[in-house]
Amino acid sequence: MKKKNIISLSIAFAFIVLGTTGILLYIKQKPHFVEITHTIFGLIFFGFAIFHIVNNWGSLKNYSKDKTTGSFKKELIVASTIGLIVLTLALTEVLEPIAEFGRIFAPKKGPRPDAGISFLEKTTLDSTNGQAATFILQKTKENEAANLSIEVADSTGKVIETLYAADKDAKGPGANLILSTKISTATPFTLLVTATTITKTEEEEEEGKPGIETKTQESFKIQTLAPGVQLLNLADSKLLKRGIIEIK
Repeated sequence: MKKKNIISLSIAFAFIVLGTTGILLYIKQKPHFVEITHTIFGLIFFGFAIFHIVNNWGSLKNYSKDKTTGSFKKELIVASTIGLIVLTLALTEVLEPIAEFGRIFAPKKGPRPDAGISFLEKTTLDSTNGQAATFILQKTKENEAANLSIEVADSTGKVIETLYAADKDAKGPGANLILSTKISTATPFTLLVTATTITKTEEEEEEGKPGIETKTQESFKIQTLAPGVQLLNLADSKLLKRGIIEIK
């Protein structure tokens, strides 16, 4: 058996596999075995390509340089120029629309299945003076991906206290909230509940890019902080499905 023939046939086989898996990846068909196959055969192709270049170094030199003058041939200059131009356009993301065009063939993602109701338990302002209170806030289905913030405002709408501020760096959708805190503001006051939602496209999600931030705010009148349990008036609320305050 000739080593040169084995290398050439191996490169040809690896090229077929790489081309097939590359097309599947281009149209966003990304089962794990396709990614593994593409990676492994990419390494095989790279290894055999080195042997191929070594075995055909003389021919490559003839393609690149003129034997009589020793100058570079036009073919080498054209091939190198095209390669550098494409590489530069790829590195600067100019060719991103072409690279991402295959996304139109990607399978459409269906709606996410409903998850069980979960609550994030937080404690704030526990070292301050004020009326101890526990908030239990459950978001509506439309706002289940939002992170909640709670503030206290006076009759003019000016924020006096921040009871809880949503973590902007938190990953994933925010949970419903159980907040233990203390309120220093005397009643009556306005309770401001703000839902912050980060909207990302599939591309932004995959590349870790920041999405678009939107905020929705609703206000609720609090007339008393007498001990006991009181329900927020959610008749016109599009943000909250359930709102309970327990004053201790």
